[in-house]
Amino acid sequence: MNGDQPLSADRYYSPITHTHLVLTNMASLKILLLLQAVLLSVNHVTAKPIPLIKRQSVEDEYDFVERLDLYLPTGSLSLETKGSSFWRLVKNLQSLRHTKPQEGINSLKARSTIDWNFVTVPQRGLEGRQLQYLRESSFTQSANAKIGGKAGGGSSSTNGLYYARGSASVYDEWVALGNPGWGWDDVYPLFVKSTHLNKPEDAVYAQANGFDQTFQTYEADAYGDGPLQLSYQGYVPDSNVGFMRALEAINVSIVNELNTGNPTGVKQGLGTLDNRLRRSSSFDSFYRQAQNRSNLDVLFNAPVSELVMDTEGDTPIATGVVFVDQSTGLIHQVNASKEVILSMGAFHSPQMLMLSGIGPASELDAFGITPLVVNENVGRNLNDHSVFSIMATARPESSTTEMAATVQNLQNAQAQYFQNLSGPYTAPSGITNGFLKFSEDELEALNLTEIITRNLASQNHIEFLYESVWYPWIPTPFYAPRDNESYISLTASSMVQLSRGNVSLRSSSMSDPPVINPNYYNEETGTDRALAIESFRDLRRILADPELSQYTVGPNNGEVSPGVENVSDDDEDAIFEYVKANTFPNWHASGTVQMLPLEDGGVVDPRLRVYGVDSLRVIDCSVMPILPDVNILASVYMIAEKGSELIREDWDD
Repeated sequence: MNGDQPLSADRYYSPITHTHLVLTNMASLKILLLLQAVLLSVNHVTAKPIPLIKRQSVEDEYDFVERLDLYLPTGSLSLETKGSSFWRLVKNLQSLRHTKPQEGINSLKARSTIDWNFVTVPQRGLEGRQLQYLRESSFTQSANAKIGGKAGGGSSSTNGLYYARGSASVYDEWVALGNPGWGWDDVYPLFVKSTHLNKPEDAVYAQANGFDQTFQTYEADAYGDGPLQLSYQGYVPDSNVGFMRALEAINVSIVNELNTGNPTGVKQGLGTLDNRLRRSSSFDSFYRQAQNRSNLDVLFNAPVSELVMDTEGDTPIATGVVFVDQSTGLIHQVNASKEVILSMGAFHSPQMLMLSGIGPASELDAFGITPLVVNENVGRNLNDHSVFSIMATARPESSTTEMAATVQNLQNAQAQYFQNLSGPYTAPSGITNGFLKFSEDELEALNLTEIITRNLASQNHIEFLYESVWYPWIPTPFYAPRDNESYISLTASSMVQLSRGNVSLRSSSMSDPPVINPNYYNEETGTDRALAIESFRDLRRILADPELSQYTVGPNNGEVSPGVENVSDDDEDAIFEYVKANTFPNWHASGTVQMLPLEDGGVVDPRLRVYGVDSLRVIDCSVMPILPDVNILASVYMIAEKGSELIREDWDD
């Protein structure tokens, strides 16, 4: 594709839909980012529009092509904009036009066109339940820029907003597993540099509205002057403060800071919010600051369908991608003179590798895919956090349930937000989280010695989440939420889940979703079961503490699900049955393209290069060898920062 010359017939392929493209150049390096693929090149050129792709620019060749998808645009946008001023970014954003900043409250967009609407296979450990797995696709427009069409920034545009980095010991264990350069001392500066903390003392709206800022503490050195905006929520229900104080009942103390490598404890959580309490997604934080650069072009509606490989030599070489121009249904190819980079997340990155001939022999053979590199670890080792909750009736003023009980209530809350940043609309429902770490003696007493054996003793073991609503949104076997009641929910999530799942192929096309099996509670040691039972008991201890129970309504500290009459503390089988019936993903799927030595189950090396293939990297959450002991948003941004460093080091930019 050169200038205004038409595309030759041999560049057309049979139409395939599904995938997104982003292009980028760097003055001596050109980069093509594909929302589901990225391409990069080394000559400074001025791209001209392709005749058949209106308002879009693309070259024949770039130095790097990155295939982006769903929830790594969270991180990939960071990667894209980190180059020198000479980098030329051309992003194919599936249907993106303009995305307006969103108010901070997290919206429920499940089953919407924003979401990929993944569904797991029946979960053996959950009595055959199939679970919807929320995973937002990135870079699509909507009529009102909030719903109806995939959202710019992927899951960072619809997630729960909570920002946390995890324990230093987790990243140090990455190094111990064979990944030099990924220890806490290596990655902590990357966490710091991408963030900007909007200090609570500067939040005039908070003081004006009398919001409780008691536990909105921080250490200034933990945050930098980067584009990712962090803020504390505005409205703080009194039960929220009660939850933090009640965690003392299980020996979780209120602390000053959770983001400096020792995240055990509880405090008011930080959210990815700007100083007006609007969501700060990767689109808002990283793309917007670069969108007006003279070296930035954007392509729309150009899903990537396959990687292009040169197989003439002994080692396959990734040389480009094939993408669809959805406005015409025609398929085109762009080439990468240096590298192709996958940033598609834990589900689509392994799918793309397998469809390209890199993966387990059985998967490739089942769909007639020519094997280029047989690696049995691709798509394996899926690691995730899951959650379950207990629910209690609460005083209306101690919950935000009523806000969404009627259209009028919701309109009133929205009006308060837009007029003066007041009211419950300024409060995301779930960014106050506490973290518990057991001592080794406690782990042994609880029959959790496998956690010690697997070198997981020095990190957090349970996350406790406070929700000012009924969570997660649907009835349980014991209770259905009622219109005339208000609720709070206490949620537990194991940070050391030992069960491992997998991602496999459904077909030989990227148009079909992969087969997703998180495999919750299906491990042989009984550790996941034992930890869930202890977590359930801890939830009840927290709810029973007077600091929190004073805000509940009804007997048994307001507990309505499961209810002590249905599940007693000493009936472990009943507790676990309740857990299994009410387990949902915590949306932290990772590990399917692990960064480990090849002989230990790895797919990529410490520089994120795919084993057995030249010029191909993966830069997303799928490379995590151990899941951080917190929500993974911050870690995904860090991986993108690190990936950007590695690329620049390897190519001397």
